[in-house]
Amino acid sequence: MGAVKVEKVIMKYEFGLATGETAIGTHKVGILPAGATITKSWIDVDTTFTSATDAGTIGLGITGSVSLFETPAAISVGTAWDAAVPRVASVGIGVVGSYSVVATDVQVIVVVAVEALTAGKGYLYIEYVVNA
Repeated sequence: MGAVKVEKVIMKYEFGLATGETAIGTHKVGILPAGATITKSWIDVDTTFTSATDAGTIGLGITGSVSLFETPAAISVGTAWDAAVPRVASVGIGVVGSYSVVATDVQVIVVVAVEALTAGKGYLYIEYVVNA
């Protein structure tokens, strides 16, 4: 059996630094390499995300699976996008026995819908293994 290499990638999203990525739409924030087996992911929100009426939604995923890391959800108080809500693992990956394999290089994406974002800062941590 060949060697396995554990990798981690951190993707930061901060309102004001990524103003073009606050609009409704799909925004590329990173890349995962071909052959990566994603074993764990989690979200850490430093500043609560907001939109004009907090009806905006945010989802996290990869090209072809837009909700792999986090199913699109409203950014209202008490959701995954609230800095006061502690997070251990994101919804899509991180449950014992769950994993996802990417066959080709894929974009990590943030999907903003309903309303554009007006504030927020957070990190997406992804842990994956690749055959060395």
